[in-house]
Amino acid sequence: MMVFIPQTQSNNGPHSGGRIPLTQLSRGQRAVIDAESLISLADADRCLLRAMGIHESCELKVCKAGAPCIIEVERTRVGLCGSVASKVFVKPCDGCPAA
Repeated sequence: MMVFIPQTQSNNGPHSGGRIPLTQLSRGQRAVIDAESLISLADADRCLLRAMGIHESCELKVCKAGAPCIIEVERTRVGLCGSVASKVFVKPCDGCPAA
Protein backbone atom coordinates (compact mmCIF):
# COMPACT_ATOMS: atom_id res chain seq x y z
CA MET A 1 0.00 0.00 0.00
CA MET A 2 1.34 3.42 -0.96
CA VAL A 3 0.37 6.56 0.91
CA PHE A 4 0.73 9.90 -0.81
CA ILE A 5 1.36 12.92 1.41
CA PRO A 6 1.05 16.17 -0.53
CA GLN A 7 3.71 18.77 0.06
CA THR A 8 2.44 22.04 1.38
CA GLN A 9 3.83 24.97 -0.47
CA SER A 10 5.82 27.28 1.75
CA ASN A 11 7.69 30.38 0.68
CA ASN A 12 10.54 29.79 3.08
CA GLY A 13 10.51 26.05 3.67
CA PRO A 14 13.07 23.46 2.63
CA HIS A 15 11.62 23.25 -0.90
CA SER A 16 11.63 26.99 -1.53
CA GLY A 17 14.60 26.87 -3.91
CA GLY A 18 16.66 29.35 -1.91
CA ARG A 19 13.93 32.00 -1.85
CA ILE A 20 13.81 34.29 1.15
CA PRO A 21 11.84 37.45 1.94
CA LEU A 22 13.56 40.66 0.88
CA THR A 23 13.43 41.75 4.52
CA GLN A 24 15.89 38.98 5.49
CA LEU A 25 18.73 40.36 3.38
CA SER A 26 21.45 42.45 4.99
CA ARG A 27 22.87 45.76 3.80
CA GLY A 28 25.08 45.25 0.77
CA GLN A 29 23.63 41.86 -0.20
CA ARG A 30 22.58 41.31 -3.80
CA ALA A 31 19.66 39.23 -4.98
CA VAL A 32 17.32 38.49 -7.87
CA ILE A 33 13.56 39.01 -7.54
CA ASP A 34 11.62 35.74 -7.66
CA ALA A 35 8.85 36.11 -10.26
CA GLU A 36 6.40 33.89 -8.37
CA SER A 37 6.38 36.18 -5.35
CA LEU A 38 5.22 39.16 -7.41
CA ILE A 39 2.20 37.21 -8.64
CA SER A 40 0.89 36.89 -5.08
CA LEU A 41 0.99 40.66 -4.45
CA ALA A 42 -2.08 42.86 -4.75
CA ASP A 43 -2.48 44.27 -8.27
CA ALA A 44 -1.89 47.84 -7.08
CA ASP A 45 1.37 46.88 -5.31
CA ARG A 46 2.60 44.85 -8.28
CA CYS A 47 1.87 47.70 -10.72
CA LEU A 48 3.58 50.25 -8.48
CA LEU A 49 6.69 48.06 -8.12
CA ARG A 50 6.86 47.58 -11.89
CA ALA A 51 6.57 51.35 -12.40
CA MET A 52 9.57 51.79 -10.08
CA GLY A 53 11.63 49.28 -12.08
CA ILE A 54 11.11 46.25 -9.82
CA HIS A 55 10.03 43.37 -12.02
CA GLU A 56 10.42 39.64 -12.45
CA SER A 57 14.04 38.49 -12.31
CA CYS A 58 15.53 41.96 -11.83
CA GLU A 59 18.73 42.25 -9.82
CA LEU A 60 18.94 44.44 -6.73
CA LYS A 61 21.22 45.47 -3.90
CA VAL A 62 20.06 46.24 -0.36
CA CYS A 63 21.09 49.74 0.72
CA LYS A 64 19.17 49.71 4.01
CA ALA A 65 17.66 46.65 5.65
CA GLY A 66 14.53 46.92 7.77
CA ALA A 67 11.51 49.14 7.33
CA PRO A 68 11.59 50.96 5.12
CA CYS A 69 13.75 48.64 3.08
CA ILE A 70 15.82 50.63 0.61
CA ILE A 71 17.07 48.79 -2.44
CA GLU A 72 19.02 49.80 -5.52
CA VAL A 73 17.67 48.66 -8.88
CA GLU A 74 19.39 49.76 -12.09
CA ARG A 75 21.20 52.66 -10.34
CA THR A 76 17.98 53.89 -8.72
CA ARG A 77 17.21 53.66 -5.01
CA VAL A 78 13.70 52.65 -4.05
CA GLY A 79 12.15 52.55 -0.58
CA LEU A 80 9.64 49.80 0.22
CA CYS A 81 7.45 49.64 3.31
CA GLY A 82 8.01 46.58 5.48
CA SER A 83 4.63 45.03 4.66
CA VAL A 84 5.41 44.96 0.92
CA ALA A 85 9.10 44.06 1.28
CA SER A 86 8.19 41.04 3.42
CA LYS A 87 5.99 39.68 0.60
CA VAL A 88 8.68 40.04 -2.09
CA PHE A 89 10.84 36.94 -2.23
CA VAL A 90 14.35 36.94 -3.66
CA LYS A 91 17.15 34.54 -4.43
CA PRO A 92 20.41 35.82 -2.91
CA CYS A 93 23.34 35.86 -5.31
CA ASP A 94 26.72 37.05 -4.14
CA GLY A 95 28.02 36.81 -7.69
CA CYS A 96 25.43 39.14 -9.22
CA PRO A 97 26.85 42.05 -11.19
CA ALA A 98 26.24 45.53 -9.81
CA ALA A 99 22.55 46.29 -9.52
